Amino acid sequence: MKKSALFKPAALSAVIGLGAMMTMGTAFAGDSTTAMNQDTVSLLQAVATAKANTGGMPMEAERDVDMGQSIYEIELAGKNGETIFTAINSQTGAVIMTRTDDTTGHHHDCDEDDHLENSLWVSGVNNGQYISMENAVKQAENQYGGKAYSVEMDEHHNQFTYEVKLLTANGQKVKVELNALAAAK
Repeated sequence: MKKSALFKPAALSAVIGLGAMMTMGTAFAGDSTTAMNQDTVSLLQAVATAKANTGGMPMEAERDVDMGQSIYEIELAGKNGETIFTAINSQTGAVIMTRTDDTTGHHHDCDEDDHLENSLWVSGVNNGQYISMENAVKQAENQYGGKAYSVEMDEHHNQFTYEVKLLTANGQKVKVELNALAAAK
C-alpha cells in the first residue's frame, strides 16, 4: 500500500513536469514558420527590403514572433563596418525599425574589432572571396526544395559558414551548413 501511495504523487509530478517541458518547446518553436506559405514576404524579400532601405550588406536574418507579429530581424554591415539592425513585417514587408550601432565617440576595442570584421566581410563579399548571404539562402532552398526562415554567418577556427534553417514542402525543418568561401576560380 505504501508503494502505490508514493507512486501516484511521483507519477503525477512526472506528467506535470513533462507537460511543462512540452509547452516550453512549443513556445520556442513558434518563432519559425510552420507552413511554406505562412508569410506573405519571404526571408529573401525581407533581406532585399532591408538592403535597399539601409545600403548595408546582409549578414544574418531570422524570422521571429514578437508581440503577436511575425517579423524578420535582419543584421547588416554598413560600408564603414557599422552594424545595422532592421525589422521587417513578414506579412506586409513594411520596415518596422532600423537602428545603427556605431561607436562614434565611444572608443571600445570590441566595437572597433567588430567594425573591422564587418568591413572585411563586406570587402570579401564584394571582391568575390565569400558568397553573399542571399546566394547561400538560394543554394540551400534549391538544394532542399524549402523556404528559409533563418540564416546566420558563423566563424569557427577561421572557417566561415552560413547556417541556413529552412522548412521543406512536407513541413520538415532542416538545418544546412554551407561554406561561405566562394569556389576557386
